[in-house]
Amino acid sequence: MSDGRIVLRKWRETDVECIRLASTDPRIPRFSTVPAECTLAEGIAFIHRQWTRATNGEGVSQAIVERDRDRAVGLIWVAMRRQQYVGGLGYWIVPPARGQGTATAAVRLVLPWAMDALNLRRLEALVEPDNVASQRVLSAVGFEHEGRLRNRDTLVFASYH
Repeated sequence: MSDGRIVLRKWRETDVECIRLASTDPRIPRFSTVPAECTLAEGIAFIHRQWTRATNGEGVSQAIVERDRDRAVGLIWVAMRRQQYVGGLGYWIVPPARGQGTATAAVRLVLPWAMDALNLRRLEALVEPDNVASQRVLSAVGFEHEGRLRNRDTLVFASYH
């Protein structure tokens, strides 16, 4: 999938620098499986785990890539929930690549694909209340703020098909 500026594609072992950069933001390892201390071996292992997510039914994880430089700058992940026709959305952008609309472009690309290819009727994203940038991304692509999970202090956003 591409919008001409970014591409969503399968992770490559050569994308390991993206994982290393992601590990430098304490929020990313806290809310994902990115290793907090990213060695080359741990970065490669993370990429290999992304490859298995589709085959084991967890969902689809793709690299967000700057098309012109073929450089991975983030991750977008559509998880399959236990509820039928419901998926979860997760994404992150490495600190040096933020503020350029990349996350918004990636979510905009993956949303129609996820709904159609994965036969979803609802795609939901959970966001920390102080993560205003992520809330803006979701609002910009039409997700609705539905409420707060008090037991996790997390905001719920959803998009429907």
